[in-house]
Formats: sequence, C-alpha cells, structure tokens
Amino acid sequence: MRAHFFKRYISILSVIAILPLSATAQEVQETFNPIYTAAPILNVSPDARASGMGDMGVATSPDANSQHWNAAKYPFLTQKIGLSLSYIPWLAGLVNDVNIAYLSGYYRVDDMQSLSATLRYFSLGTMVIMDEYGNKITEVEPNEFAVDAAYSRRFGEHVGGSLTLRYIRSDITGGYVDRDYDYIGPANGFGADVGVYFQHEHMSNEYALGLSISNMGTKMSYTEGGEKYFLPTMLRLGGRYTFNIDEDNSFTGGLELSKLLVPTPPVREIRGDVSSPVIKGMDDQVSAVQGMFQSFYDAPYGASEELSEIMFGVGLEYAYRKQFFARGGYFHDSKRKGNRRYLTFGAGIKYSFLGLDVSYLYPFTVNDPLSNTLRVTLLVDINVKRNTSNRNTSGN
Repeated sequence: MRAHFFKRYISILSVIAILPLSATAQEVQETFNPIYTAAPILNVSPDARASGMGDMGVATSPDANSQHWNAAKYPFLTQKIGLSLSYIPWLAGLVNDVNIAYLSGYYRVDDMQSLSATLRYFSLGTMVIMDEYGNKITEVEPNEFAVDAAYSRRFGEHVGGSLTLRYIRSDITGGYVDRDYDYIGPANGFGADVGVYFQHEHMSNEYALGLSISNMGTKMSYTEGGEKYFLPTMLRLGGRYTFNIDEDNSFTGGLELSKLLVPTPPVREIRGDVSSPVIKGMDDQVSAVQGMFQSFYDAPYGASEELSEIMFGVGLEYAYRKQFFARGGYFHDSKRKGNRRYLTFGAGIKYSFLGLDVSYLYPFTVNDPLSNTLRVTLLVDINVKRNTSNRNTSGN
C-alpha cells in the first residue's frame, strides 16, 4: 500500500522540482545531481502574468500577485485594494485531476504601507490505497496548502521593503493512517520571506531592481522521528526597464536570476541510508540556517556545478494603453539540476476594474510533463486610483 501511494506522490512532485528528461544517460550518471526539497510547489509561478514572462517577477511592476515574488512592491501600487485568483490545471499531459489554485489580495493602508495575504492550494487528485494483494482499501485526496501574510513599507520615494510569514501543510496521505505501516502523517512547516524593491524614473521611462529570499524556515517531516526535508528556500535577484514609446505604447524587458539556498546532496558511500560517509562534497544533514550559507560552496563537483545551480528567466511585455498586453519569455535551468528549459507566451486585457491574464508554456525537453500548461488569472482593482507621483508604467 505505502509503495503504491508514494509512487504517485513522488511522480507528481518530482516533475515539478526537477525535469531530467533530456539529459543523456552519461550526463545523469556523471554529473546529474538535483536538489530535492519538501513542498516544491511553493516555488511554482502561480500567476499568468509572471509565467508569461519567463517566470520573472521579483522586479516587474507591482500587481496583486506580487507577494509570491517580492511583497516589497505593494506600496508602489496606485490602487487601494486588489484581489487576484489564479487556476492551473497542472500536469495536463499526465493526469487530469491535479491542479493549483492561488488567491492573493492586498490593502494599501496609506501612501507608505500595505498589508497583503495569499492562499495556495495544491490538489494531488484522488489516490487509491490498496493492500499487498491489490485489493482496494480506500480512496484519499492528498493536498498541500500554504497561507501567508505580509507587511510592506516604503522607505522614501524609491525603496520598499517587506516581511512575509507563512504556514505550510503537506498531507500526502489524505488523512489515511495504517498502523501496520510506519505512521505517515501531514507535515507542517513555517517560513518567512524578505524582500527589497527599488524603482526610479529615467527621463520618461522607468527602471527597477528587486531582491527577495523566500521560504526561509523550519524543515518538514512526514514521519515521527523520520528524515526532515528543507523548505525550497529561494534567492531571487532581478531588474527591469520600461520604455514608454508614447502615451499609448510601452515595452518592458527584464532579467531574473534565482538559486535554491538548500545544500547540494553530496556523493556518499553506498550503504543504503543517509548516514553513509560523505566521499565528495559536504554533509547536507545540517540546520536550515547553516544550509542556506552552505549552499553557496558545497557542490561536490566544484565551481562548475555551483554555477549550474543558478537559474535565469528573461521576459518582455508590450502594453497598449495599459489595457492590452502581450508577453513572452524564456526560462533556463541547467541539465545538471532540473533541465527545465522553456518558452512562455502570455496575453492580458484590462477593462475598468477587471483584468484577465493567460499564459502558455512551450518546453524544449522531450515529453516534458509541463507542456500544455495553461495558467489563468483574474484580477480585480477596487477604489481604483489615488494621487501619486510614482508611475506604474506596465503590468496590471
């Protein structure tokens, strides 16, 4: 029963965390060394705007979904209240009952402060639990969710900062417990994000820089006294430039670098357990804080592998009258780590206080389970605008 159950769970989550589908057998054997974490769904781009721009969002102009990328952008919005709802029918090429729902909202307290919150729900569909003879015992509906809240503040005219607190719950058994096997229960974790955002006008245009560290926090375990897994702590650094052609037309281009602040698995002597001696690299059984610092210098294959852990996304957005949007982007992850390489396309429309964004992913890897992934986001702005000298030159 347990093997059947974990097989489906790992098959779903592994293709989210890593996609080694195009690496050759020799590459996998010699250098493929991915980093596994608990709840990798926390780093999946939830909104159609950012996912249409190559999964780039740490320094794009602020919108209702900024909390996933960098909550420090919220105080620069011109709206009083904003809401966003996103839906992703995930892994459509493999299963038909796995999806992600993402609800985000913010409230601008005054010209300098904002409060925001999000809810992310990941349904893993229906799983059938069977005994060792193949007889059906029951059906369960495993799920993962995270809820968080953030406080953001501007420090002067051009700089903002933020702090986000998060609770994560991962229930891979759907509430089912069989006492004849090791107890497998829901895993709980707590995390925090910090972000910094800078934007400034340049002649009639605008540029911005962003930095965030997300999902810093406790390890998660599914069994009593069992192995604990790191949260997917992510460092993001990016910039964008918005060129205003005239009053009706503008282009935005940007680049974002990202890296997991999680220890790289070392090469161990094969004994079948994690306590086996390390023969290359550094021991990854460390605290979450130590793991963040160690992640910069612990790759067993040296500097080349360390550099391969840096992912990047590039994106473009064209806006017409801030009502019609066309987007495109590219995301790249090394073959040694996740081999996620894909083009993204997106479009958006905004009328009065309503907005709708869609995006599509085209992969470069063979039989990529992320192909045919469609994200849809609905946005609502309330109390639409306030007087401000800061320009929100792109986005919704």
